[in-house]
Amino acid sequence: MQMVESSVARDMITRLTHIQNEIGALVEEMETLSDECLMKDIEESRKDFKEGKYHVLKTDEDIDEFFKDLL
Repeated sequence: MQMVESSVARDMITRLTHIQNEIGALVEEMETLSDECLMKDIEESRKDFKEGKYHVLKTDEDIDEFFKDLL
């Protein structure tokens, strides 16, 4: 009987941990969606991408070249 209770308890802990993780993810998403500045930046990035305004960085050299003026 105790083994069954232990198994049920482990299952409950697993489920509760999953629910806790899901709630954390939802809170994070709500924080992102409620940040007007961030959402504006995301929308501008989507627009830039659709217009082809992006860079493909495949190598370390590509990355160095792209960010050379920032260093």
